[in-house]
Amino acid sequence: MALPSSGAISLSEIASQYGGTAPHSLKDYYRNGTEGVPDTASTQNIPTSGAIGLKDFYGSSESSNRDIRVWMSYLFNENGFGVTSQSSTAAPSSISASANAVAWQPVFRAGQGYITSASITISQNEDTSAYNNNVILYGGTSDSTVTNVVAAWNAGSSGDDGGARSYSIAWTNAGLISSITYTGGSYNTGIIVWATDNVSSANSAGYTWFGFKVTNPPSFGKGARVLGGTFYSSSSVPQPS
Repeated sequence: MALPSSGAISLSEIASQYGGTAPHSLKDYYRNGTEGVPDTASTQNIPTSGAIGLKDFYGSSESSNRDIRVWMSYLFNENGFGVTSQSSTAAPSSISASANAVAWQPVFRAGQGYITSASITISQNEDTSAYNNNVILYGGTSDSTVTNVVAAWNAGSSGDDGGARSYSIAWTNAGLISSITYTGGSYNTGIIVWATDNVSSANSAGYTWFGFKVTNPPSFGKGARVLGGTFYSSSSVPQPS
């Protein structure tokens, strides 16, 4: 849990967050100093040298590696993978890849020292029902408020040709989305539509926590992985602890 963002804060709270050997001194807690305060988005107000005060530590936190993988597939002999509830930091696990099955991503903090770039590929095969919001990116200002739609994609239906579209996502050092960019696709790229774009409003609201929701189609005749890319293999990512 992060240190308080306002009000009283003590050296003992800082030591509890970042560790260290007593007797504690505030100058032991320079960013990237002797007690290992990490260089992350939440610690940028903590100086690396010179004057340092208790209020420099407002809202900062230690980091540790966490599993934030997510995916959903149909007819691939591959179960889905993720968590079963929104705004969860729990470790992901296998989820049945049945029709209409849902996998939530464990929410993650973006920004310096965490995640600043990712790639995603959204796919839909032929002989598969059309459905809306097959992939949704949610955002929020804390790990418990990742409930606001930042971007959403719809999947169409074709009896002739499935397809996929790929995107790159970039975040600023502060953790805001700087861009979501279409980078190309395969086969029938028109079968995937970026239907909701709330990136600007997400940045205005200060969203720095994110997580995907991935849903299988209601019926399918051929297989696809609904969401692939960076988060398919992100099993050990530095995150606030």
